[in-house]
Amino acid sequence: MELAAVMEEIDAYIRKEFLDGDSSVELTPSSPLLEWGILNSMNTTRLASFVRERYDVTVSAQAMRTKNFRTIESVALMVLELRDGPAV
Repeated sequence: MELAAVMEEIDAYIRKEFLDGDSSVELTPSSPLLEWGILNSMNTTRLASFVRERYDVTVSAQAMRTKNFRTIESVALMVLELRDGPAV
């Protein structure tokens, strides 16, 4: 699965679960999820659970860092790194 596909699925999950399906919110791969209040501690945990179940990866305590949840792109990059290992 490529980065764009992972970002699309994460975007869809965030819109459905945290924005009540509101398509009028201009969410981009680089939108600041934490700064905008879309992700808080509860929603971040829910998103991590989605990632764990959907992509069959272990989201360790070390992966639960702010930098991995800043944007849709950073979440997707974390998913790919957890799944495939660090990029070389």
